[in-house]
Amino acid sequence: MMRKIIFALPLAMMLAAPAAHSGTAEVKLSEKDQAKFDRIIKDREPGEPVSCINRADQKRLTVVGDKYLVYKRSSNPKTIYVNEPYGGCRSAEHNTLVTRRSMSQLCRGEIAQIKDMTSGMIVGSCSFSDFVPYTKKEE
Repeated sequence: MMRKIIFALPLAMMLAAPAAHSGTAEVKLSEKDQAKFDRIIKDREPGEPVSCINRADQKRLTVVGDKYLVYKRSSNPKTIYVNEPYGGCRSAEHNTLVTRRSMSQLCRGEIAQIKDMTSGMIVGSCSFSDFVPYTKKEE
């Protein structure tokens, strides 16, 4: 009987894996969150995506729904970086994003954990995609 369990478990894991890693389902924003995002990027033009941003230069993180992570820079407040994590970043808006990497950069593919600071429990995770700079238009 033990042999059946050993073989059944990997099969169950293989069947569940495509759904867990697909990340293809589009994350929808509520009208309120879409309006919030539109205000954030208003009067800004998107630039070429970059794979990493300097962690120390990020002044503030704004989470918009389960879809966008917006990093405001301290050295150049005219430019923000928008990240749309693969498959979204569920529960990040009401919790804390925790990265464990000791490098000085946040990079595409890095996994951030979502921590409920009240309970101390990890309630989810998300994986960064490219960071898109949005710069205020010159007036």
